[in-house]
Amino acid sequence: MYKMYKMYKKLFIAFILTAIAFLSVVVIPSFATPSTATAIAQKPAINCSQATTTPELKYCSQQSYAAADKKLNQTYQKVLVNLKKEPKQLLTKGQQAWIVFRDNTCDFEVYGSRGGTGYEIFRNQCLERLTKQRTQDLENYLQLRAR
Repeated sequence: MYKMYKMYKKLFIAFILTAIAFLSVVVIPSFATPSTATAIAQKPAINCSQATTTPELKYCSQQSYAAADKKLNQTYQKVLVNLKKEPKQLLTKGQQAWIVFRDNTCDFEVYGSRGGTGYEIFRNQCLERLTKQRTQDLENYLQLRAR
């Protein structure tokens, strides 16, 4: 009798687990309405010129830094494409060292705000500022070469 009880118990547990797995595949996705799924897939509609909350400011600082980084990478590629072997290696080594410098400098500058809600915003602002300076340095190099 005890063996039958154990067998039924195992069958019952297997049935429950199978039912949960089935329901999680069939029923739970239907809770996500099309409007919810669409809202999740879209980027937030944030006007960065009017951002006031911490999440908005954080998002905007990320976007602003990403734009500066993209421009730097484009400018860097413009410089790199016209260089021969040794100067290309020197620029690459310098750029890698500059990235370490930038990251360490910004970590130092915002050290006092670690753990605060504005930390990432302040760090992104620092990264953006130094990235724009580096972009300007590379653009100056391109202008000198054009002469």
